[in-house]
Amino acid sequence: MAKKLKTKIMLEINKKEDIIIPFKKIGEADWEIKTSLILNAIADNWGDDLKDPVSVDEIEKLENRLGTTLPHGIKTFYENFGIADIGEQLQDFSEIGWIKDIWAENPQYGPNFTEVDQQYLPFLVTFSDYLGNGNMFCFHSETKEIFYYDHESRPYFTKMFDTVDEYLKCCLIFAQSDLFAEAEQSKVEEWTEEIVAEIIGAETVKKWRY
Repeated sequence: MAKKLKTKIMLEINKKEDIIIPFKKIGEADWEIKTSLILNAIADNWGDDLKDPVSVDEIEKLENRLGTTLPHGIKTFYENFGIADIGEQLQDFSEIGWIKDIWAENPQYGPNFTEVDQQYLPFLVTFSDYLGNGNMFCFHSETKEIFYYDHESRPYFTKMFDTVDEYLKCCLIFAQSDLFAEAEQSKVEEWTEEIVAEIIGAETVKKWRY
């Protein structure tokens, strides 16, 4: 498991080249070092404590409750960094669940899902809230692809990422926009968006962020 840094390491964004791309794939060489640097900087910026790693036993209990396995990338992330602040709200384990169950007892209050939505609805498990606005990210129980639930548009579900690694990577890039120093925050936000757009495409960024 990754250890929390004991010394304060500054991460300041003064130019586009200062922005860290933490990994291509979780588990590759140096991914823990780069990710830890970003998470430490985010926590220090907001005066927060780092989260404790999640044990393998806790993850197995969650998977048993769900009846499906978590994507490998997020399991490895949890084991090293816990339910960390990535700029978006990763759900506590008690909140993670099948999205279809949210409206199971009162379906009349749920969304009017399209036929396209109905194809995905039985397979999606929530794991992240988008800034607490009602939108959520889910993983597909079979393919482990990442879908976005947008409560204000139909169809409600959109595939956004092939893997959870891509989602976490892009979150950690966007989160660095709060670490501006001499550069204006608006400029750093522009840089982070440019980098993420190069990774997942401008249309996906637009759907996600706007």
